Amino acid sequence: MENTKNINLIGIGLGNPDLLTKAAISAIERSAVIIGAKRIIESVKEDFPDKIYFIEYNTEKIIDIIKENIDLEIAVVFSGDISLFSGSLKLFDKLKALVEDQKDFKDCNINTFPGISSLSYLCAKSNIDISKVKILSFHGKEELLYHNIDSNEYTFIITSKAEGVKEICRKLISFGFFELDIILGENLSYDNERITIGTASDLLGMDISDLNCMIISNPDADKSISIGLPDEVFARDKVPITKSEVRAVIMSKLDICPNSICYDIGAGSGSVTIEMSRLAYEGKVYAIEKNPLAVELIKKNIHNFNAENIELIHAKAPDGLDNILDADKIFIGGSGGELINMMEMIFTSKKNPTIVISAITMETIAQITDIVKLAKEKGYDTEITAVNISKSKEVGPYNMMIAQNMVFIGVIKM
Repeated sequence: MENTKNINLIGIGLGNPDLLTKAAISAIERSAVIIGAKRIIESVKEDFPDKIYFIEYNTEKIIDIIKENIDLEIAVVFSGDISLFSGSLKLFDKLKALVEDQKDFKDCNINTFPGISSLSYLCAKSNIDISKVKILSFHGKEELLYHNIDSNEYTFIITSKAEGVKEICRKLISFGFFELDIILGENLSYDNERITIGTASDLLGMDISDLNCMIISNPDADKSISIGLPDEVFARDKVPITKSEVRAVIMSKLDICPNSICYDIGAGSGSVTIEMSRLAYEGKVYAIEKNPLAVELIKKNIHNFNAENIELIHAKAPDGLDNILDADKIFIGGSGGELINMMEMIFTSKKNPTIVISAITMETIAQITDIVKLAKEKGYDTEITAVNISKSKEVGPYNMMIAQNMVFIGVIKM
């Protein structure tokens, strides 16, 4: 075969060879060597018997095979589409680096050929606009389920075998999503294809194929995330709570992103923790609290809000701050006299986190003043805001303004 040095990364679709694109068929026909996982190789081998086949899915081992056959045209085949949860993405980056750096790869062309994904196939079969779909994968990884389903009209999930579907169904029931329609696709594109519409309870009673994917429909999805939730929605008991209006200011100063890693130190009953978890719905929140009663309240609030991304740590800071250097958003609402020690630890982070500290006692306010000076020396921007909230209360026929404690909020950020 002519020494073209083409490396073709090909999405073969769902497995049925009838769904291969003409461009993909042409690329496979031109290639002397075909590399892919066992199921993928088996789906193309019958139609292209005169090839050298290697069964392999590990990226590094695939590169080794390519190096050994670099003078031949090579096709690496992947299930579905190469742009959706595909090993092609990692392989492409590594091959690109080799083309740029190594002499043997200098004249190589990396060609890409998309395929039909399980997402596009199931959406087409179900008449769903793919632009409205949130995409998740539970295939070998964990995802945060509640927020994604609660806030999206459609959620597409690739699962880990049949038990993966049932585990998701059990979670939906625990979240109270009893009536949501689930579209389950099994063995898509094959002769034994089955598409079922049912609730989580319906699917739990089925025998399900390991080759599956699903779309969860939530017509009442609410994409908005408010801050400053009413105090009444939290389990509180006798543990102090950061009041709604102050909490809203704190959250605005933290400026949390969906993938933020957050710390709530001195979490109390967990009101700030919960607000963090709602905003960092693709991230992680660590709640540190030393008071046993408060810890139990945080557990209740985590349960009540289905907050899957919170890790509760019963400890007195700086104990429990093992992952603090990974955090990009930190709130300190209670320091137990360890504020200076904690800040010295946080200032060693290379992530330059945003730090918000609240204080109502003069002693803590004095410490914040010292910390602000130190932060400025390290190149941080700083500010201190005094928040004084008064709320109306009915007294007979009148409304009186009742003042809350003044709260000082220190903000330190790059």
